[in-house]
Amino acid sequence: MPPDDIRTVAVIGAGTMGAGIAGVFARAGHTVQVQDLDDAALERGRLLLDAGQQALVEAGLVTAQQARAATDRIAFGTDLEAACQGADLLIEAAPEDLELKRKLFARFDALCPPHAVLASNTSGLSITRIAAATGRPGQVAGVHFWNPPHLIPLVEVTRGADTTDQTAELLRDLVEQVGKRPILVRSDVPGFVGNRLQFAVFREALHILAEGIASAEDIDTAMTAGPGLRYGFIGPLRTADLGGLDVFCAISSYLFAELESGADVPALLRDLVDTGQLGAKSGRGFYPYAGGEQSQIIAARDRTLLGFLKVLAGQGGGREEDTP
Repeated sequence: MPPDDIRTVAVIGAGTMGAGIAGVFARAGHTVQVQDLDDAALERGRLLLDAGQQALVEAGLVTAQQARAATDRIAFGTDLEAACQGADLLIEAAPEDLELKRKLFARFDALCPPHAVLASNTSGLSITRIAAATGRPGQVAGVHFWNPPHLIPLVEVTRGADTTDQTAELLRDLVEQVGKRPILVRSDVPGFVGNRLQFAVFREALHILAEGIASAEDIDTAMTAGPGLRYGFIGPLRTADLGGLDVFCAISSYLFAELESGADVPALLRDLVDTGQLGAKSGRGFYPYAGGEQSQIIAARDRTLLGFLKVLAGQGGGREEDTP
C-alpha cells in the first residue's frame, strides 16, 4: 500500500499526544477520527488541538485557512467501533501500560478493516508484544511522535519482530509526507533510539547532581548552552566526525570509565519520587514551581521550538507549512 492510499486515520486517545498527532495528519489532508472514553476527554483534546493550531498560525507556519480546513477534517467521538470502521491507519495514543495496549490492539484487530495498519505511539514498550495480541503482526509497528507533536519533527518508526518491510516503509514514507522527520528503528529495543539517548544523558546528569559536581541549574545550562545547542543541527556521531574520531577515541579512553553506568534507578531520583516531589505537577522536583510558572516555561519552550521550525522551514526541510 503506497502512502497516498492512507486517506482515513483513526487516533485513539485525545490527550496531548493524540490531539497533536490528529492535527499533524489533518493538516496534511487526511480525514481523522479521534476517539476517547468520554466527552470530557474529547473536549480537552479539542482545546489542545486548537491551541496547537493557533501557535502554528501565529508563527506563520500555517495559514488561518489551512488551520480551519484541518480542524474541519477531524471528527471526535466516543464510539471505538465507529472510529475503527474505514480506517486505513490507526494510531494508538493511550497510557504507557503494556497490558492495556495489548487489549486495545486485540480490539483494533477485530474492528479495523483487514488492510489497515495498526501503530502504537508508545515511547518504548515492546512493539513485538503489542503486535502479538493481533492476527496481523506484520501490519503493526511503532510510530513514536515526540511531545509536543505539533512542533517536534522527530517520529520513530519502530519495527516489531514480525513487522513487514512493506509496513515499515509505508509508515516511514507517510511520516515524511506529513512533514515530519522519520527514523527507522530496526530492532524492537526498550526506549527505541530517542529515549535511549535522552536517558543516557539524564542518568549522567543525575550522577553529576548527586555527587555535588554542579547544581541543577548549571547542569541544565551546560546542555542548553553547549552540546544541546549544537545537537539541534548535528547529532553526536556527526559531531565526533567533525571533531576527529582520534580525539574522541582518546577522550573515551579515560572518560567512559568515569561515567555512571548503574542499572538501578538512582537514589536521588527515587527519593524525590518517594517524597512526592514529582516535578512541575507537584510544585517541586529538581526546581520549585510557583503558581503559573509551569505554563510560562512551556510557553517559552514552545516559542523557541517554533523559532527552530521557522529556521528549518527556511532551509526547505519540508515542514508543516508545506502541507495543504
